[in-house]
Amino acid sequence: MGAWGPGLYQDDVALDVRDYYKDQLHRGKEGEQITQELIAQNSDILEDPDDGPVFWLALADVQWKMGRLENVVKQNALNIIDENVDLMRWQHEEPGCVKKRLHMLSELKEKLLSPQPEMKKVSQYRLFHCNWKKGDVYAYQMLGDYAKEKGFFEKYVFFVKMDERTWHPGHTVPVVYFYWMISDVLVETKELKQAGYMPQVYAPQAYINNPKLKKRYRLTLLNTSMKVIPKKNLIYMGNIGNVDEIDEKTLTPYAVGWKEFEEYIIQNILEWNEYKVF
Repeated sequence: MGAWGPGLYQDDVALDVRDYYKDQLHRGKEGEQITQELIAQNSDILEDPDDGPVFWLALADVQWKMGRLENVVKQNALNIIDENVDLMRWQHEEPGCVKKRLHMLSELKEKLLSPQPEMKKVSQYRLFHCNWKKGDVYAYQMLGDYAKEKGFFEKYVFFVKMDERTWHPGHTVPVVYFYWMISDVLVETKELKQAGYMPQVYAPQAYINNPKLKKRYRLTLLNTSMKVIPKKNLIYMGNIGNVDEIDEKTLTPYAVGWKEFEEYIIQNILEWNEYKVF
């Protein structure tokens, strides 16, 4: 169930408008451009008698707070308040909340008629692009406390980059296959190809209980800056060129951060090695 309540941002439409506006400012866009994008992207919402007023109220509010209130947006919001357009929905669906909604609208009108703050400076996103190439193979040596506890200390696991995806707010991160091999030493890439890929996300029992469940193999590694990549653990083993892919494009790759990676992959290994028949 989405947000719902008499507060301005107890509404999914209002939240979406506010978040998009702020997000696009962080991407370096001007306020007027963002407004036009929002209008173009929300034509259906603007025609809706319930959601349309919420759109303008939220847009006016966030623009005022950011010191970028546009006259047209301000006037649309004030007209909605003065003509009680927004209240009709509440009188019909939630009469018990009318007073709270009316109070919110009154405060918003007072705000919009007052001098807005100075235009706020908005920092730009620092987006990271992982420069690994498709077919790049890496060994990861497990050196953490969890690896010691589970008997995997200094052992290697291996993966190949097979794709990439965008991670909020716009980072480019690698999608990989993990080879079904754990080793005390580095091995040749041809041995890895023969080992096949290890399934990810679900434990084997999930597939036993649901035979129609399609196995997932792709894993997103959240490399969102150079400093989070564990360079001391990674060894580049070369590029194998074409990657043998498994048809699972309809499934979203599971994502794991480097802080959680070692524990995640060890648990995955322990679970799947018990059911190697899969």
